[in-house]
Amino acid sequence: MPGIEQSPCSLAFRVDSDSFGADDLATSSPEARIRTRARALAGMQKEAIVQYSPTGEIWRVVCDEGPWLNGTDLAPFPLAFFTAGLAASFLSEYMAEALQRTIPITALEIHLDNFFTMEGSALKGTMAAHADPVQVRFVAEGDASALEFANIGEVAVHERSVANAALREALASTFAIIFNGQNVSKVNNETVPLFDTGDPRELFDRCMPDSKFPAVDNILRKVASDTETSAISDPVGLQPTQKRTVHVATRGHVRQDGLKEISVQCIQPAGSRFVFLSDDSEDAGGQGRAPNGITWLSCGVAFCFMTQIGRYAAIAKQKLNDYRIVQDTGFVPFGDRAPSASPVKTLVCLDMAESVNACEHLVKMGEQTCYLHAAYRKSTEIRVC
Repeated sequence: MPGIEQSPCSLAFRVDSDSFGADDLATSSPEARIRTRARALAGMQKEAIVQYSPTGEIWRVVCDEGPWLNGTDLAPFPLAFFTAGLAASFLSEYMAEALQRTIPITALEIHLDNFFTMEGSALKGTMAAHADPVQVRFVAEGDASALEFANIGEVAVHERSVANAALREALASTFAIIFNGQNVSKVNNETVPLFDTGDPRELFDRCMPDSKFPAVDNILRKVASDTETSAISDPVGLQPTQKRTVHVATRGHVRQDGLKEISVQCIQPAGSRFVFLSDDSEDAGGQGRAPNGITWLSCGVAFCFMTQIGRYAAIAKQKLNDYRIVQDTGFVPFGDRAPSASPVKTLVCLDMAESVNACEHLVKMGEQTCYLHAAYRKSTEIRVC
């Protein structure tokens, strides 16, 4: 499988939906459905094609891991996508709440810190991921008191944001499996839901940039490397027994052109820094010049789950030849009712020289050790300070 190094494309671009052939994701409710198709590339690299139902826009993005997971560090790690999505969502709702109160905002920043833990033995089946409370701080300038700015932040996160809704409720993810081309009807003795799409294997080669869409440079880019981790010879993330904490620091601001510019870096373990651009979609009053917050967030969930699939297979020495997923996420935005989110629904396509039981166990361990499915499966608090 070719890697990011061989691609002439940028790390993120808008896809020509006419040539790609988008799915019909329309719903009768105000729900925004996001379908993420992702596949493994070389090493720990991954590629995703993400469709946003209200506007039909499609984005192609790539992901990598740092040396801690034996990656090449050429694109952001999965948790970076998720935390950038959180920051973009919160910034958008802060601006919307201020506009509703007719309070002009001349500058707005967000400081967001996420902490995740991993503990247990992969080979004994006890390894599990955990998401700690998210810490958020806004820095705003404009014609309002500090008390009102603080209240806008609380309302933006806790009352308006669909990203917060996704973490506030305990949402149990569901999975279906295609194993060597055959449907697996049960996973862990539970009947799995039918999926309205099949294996996405052939779709990735049809993914071309949209020449009709005004391009925004550097939607996704690496801006700083961590030299201390570049020479790691013993990737800690691939050890069969884990007890560690991951700290991801995210800083963002709203630019003069309305785009959100979000910088993400893994602090523990130390990693490189990446910058994401985000824009509200046209249905939400934006221009759709870059993926919106819940699109970036959905990418992160897909990429993190795929990393855990590949990681567990490597630790358990399973013969995993290739793997792909189709993931559906759904969000009802703030409006006449409170925002809400649906459970993550995933179709996992595995090509592997193993038994059906081994295939099912791989998916179980992938979910159990995924930091972001952990954030979904229980109520994860967001603290605005």
